[in-house]
Amino acid sequence: MASTNSSTENPAKVQSPEPEEQTPFQENQTQIEADDSAFSDYDDTGSQASSTQSLSSSILEHVYANGRRYHRRSAEEDQQYLVPSDETELDRLDMMHHLTLLVLGGELHKAPLVGDPHNVLDCGTGTGIWALDFGSMHPGSKVVGVDLAPNQPGWVYPNVVFETDDLEKPWTYKKNHFDYIHSRHTTPGGYVEIAEHSMNYAQCDDGSVPADSVLLKHVDLFMKAMDKLGVNARGLDGKFIRQHLETAGFVDIKTYTYKVPVGPWPKSKNFKYMGAVCAEITKTGAEAYGMMAMTRLLEMPEEEVREMFTGVYKTIMGREQHPYYLHWQIVARKPEAQA
Repeated sequence: MASTNSSTENPAKVQSPEPEEQTPFQENQTQIEADDSAFSDYDDTGSQASSTQSLSSSILEHVYANGRRYHRRSAEEDQQYLVPSDETELDRLDMMHHLTLLVLGGELHKAPLVGDPHNVLDCGTGTGIWALDFGSMHPGSKVVGVDLAPNQPGWVYPNVVFETDDLEKPWTYKKNHFDYIHSRHTTPGGYVEIAEHSMNYAQCDDGSVPADSVLLKHVDLFMKAMDKLGVNARGLDGKFIRQHLETAGFVDIKTYTYKVPVGPWPKSKNFKYMGAVCAEITKTGAEAYGMMAMTRLLEMPEEEVREMFTGVYKTIMGREQHPYYLHWQIVARKPEAQA
């Protein structure tokens, strides 16, 4: 399940010296060098996506729109989840897991776990691939994966279970139950690790992304759609998440920041492969995140949105523009109960 990395090199991240504070903010400041050659090993437009066996949801209702299947969160149609839950999306989620392993140099997490934590919760488990990988590597842990829809495999390891639930509703788990999760219910002394990335995938260090780029247009429209939902996607970064963890009382907070190239434009072999995988994810990811949001929330015609998505992918594969986004792994510890 979990891929192994024979090399300890992780080109996406360069840790700077820790500043003089108890909770250092570590950030990669290295500029990725672009490949100026005309030939690329990743010009092929064929699919590199992985496949996954999923449970067809016969117990939950779905909505079909724009040629995609969406999970319905309630009886009202306007409460459906904005991201699809069909096979195309499940393949993309598995590919995203592969990309995250590349970013982290083959690691599943950055939290300094010792041995097998007793109770582990994977929030928004998706296809369940992270939970299965973690359960395989930590046979002494009980891993619970929770998601809105039962899109996980029909077979699991003995120490892994999947539950269908909405994590935004009141939790039924006992307080201080989990040793490692993305929640305040973590047991005292346990760790929380939040993996998040910037919604702006068109960041650039060398000025190759012009002001009229379709990439920037896409980012701007997506941000406006999120504004309609009251979500401040523009303000999402590692420092924002860290501040909320501090407010919740977590300690020993560390932020790991990575640059992830979008497209096979880098010169480095490792970065080039990472960018090619990211481009494959973007092929369906742009539609997954943006189609319902832009057609419903911004009332854009479906044809116009699809044309923009096509332009995004062509621009990414063209390698003339050198975009990237930032990925954060934020690790924090819940303090021990005071005597």
